Amino acid sequence: MLTEPHIIESLSRAYVRAIAGKSGLNLSIREYDYGVDGNFDEVAVRDNRRVESGFSLSFQLKASTQWKRDDNTIIYDLEAKTYNDLVIRRSFRFPVPCILLLLTLPADPSEWLVYNEEEICLRGCCYWEYLAGTPTTNRKWVRIRIPRQQRLTPESLQALIQKVKTGEW
Repeated sequence: MLTEPHIIESLSRAYVRAIAGKSGLNLSIREYDYGVDGNFDEVAVRDNRRVESGFSLSFQLKASTQWKRDDNTIIYDLEAKTYNDLVIRRSFRFPVPCILLLLTLPADPSEWLVYNEEEICLRGCCYWEYLAGTPTTNRKWVRIRIPRQQRLTPESLQALIQKVKTGEW
């Protein structure tokens, strides 16, 4: 049987795969993780076929039961090394932006996935953040706050790709 962290990772990948599919973007998940877990790639119509347009958005994917919610934000303790990787990447304006995705799962593992003949429901919500700032000197964690309106949905994912296309990111 898989370990609980591997089960959580599997569920987070399923969530992202479903959102990417519904948004019409191609999804690639990295075989080896060097600070980037995957990419969303825009698909365009050229002549009578579909091809990747060249516009891409990278992501680092996290999933956790250890998070809090207040009125406006999701509060999460992100590993300092991951935080530094993401803020350095943004500050140097890498050609492909990299966002943090955080799947917030219920504390009770029996609530993560509910299924019957009519539906399958992955409980929790995924949020995105394009981290900015200066690298931390903390060795373990950095507390981040993600605005609750930054939910990862097919519509928000399309809007993020638009930011890449227009050069805003």
